[in-house]
Amino acid sequence: MSATTEHGRTRRRPPGRPRGQDSAIVRDQALRTAVDLIAHQGFAATSMAQVAEGAGISPSGLAHHFPSKRDLLTAVLAHRDAVDSDPRPPEGSAPWASFDHLVRVAGLNMGRRQIVLLYVTVTGEATQADHPAHGWMVEHFENVMQTLRSGLIADQANGDVREDAPVESIARETVALMDGLQLQWLIDPTVDMAAILAGHVDRLKAAWGTPATTS
Repeated sequence: MSATTEHGRTRRRPPGRPRGQDSAIVRDQALRTAVDLIAHQGFAATSMAQVAEGAGISPSGLAHHFPSKRDLLTAVLAHRDAVDSDPRPPEGSAPWASFDHLVRVAGLNMGRRQIVLLYVTVTGEATQADHPAHGWMVEHFENVMQTLRSGLIADQANGDVREDAPVESIARETVALMDGLQLQWLIDPTVDMAAILAGHVDRLKAAWGTPATTS
């Protein structure tokens, strides 16, 4: 493909850049196509050719932005992490702040079906140690667990959570409940993830909060 310069000479257009389209728009289009395909059919079943075709660009155009399938997955997971959040940070000094934050995220996720589907699909595949997303999954779970653990330990130090509260079990059960609710909600959208998780957190507060924080 070529273009004519002001001096009448032809100049070959760099490969991989669709004519007349802004690079950032093309990249976003390809990324959103990849998110949709991977969410619905998994990473293993999604090819670079499918993403290029779905985005309406050439394979070389896709490779310009994502040189490999692994690079594409990295971008998809980064997109997922950016979207799957609550724009309001946890109220750091409030008792049980990290748990209340998860409840808010669960409520937001009820309006983000594609992101929830992507998460459930990828984590289901990534249990295998050789999966490209395995490291991301391990880090994701550890980050969530550490946030909940740290919050509980700080609350214990502040006298807001009982000293004998089983920190590890509380954190792990909460993560397991949230992930299980996401799967159930995908099957049955009438499942109110936020309300069920909020009930769980309320029961934790009643069982393990100190009188000053539960009265």
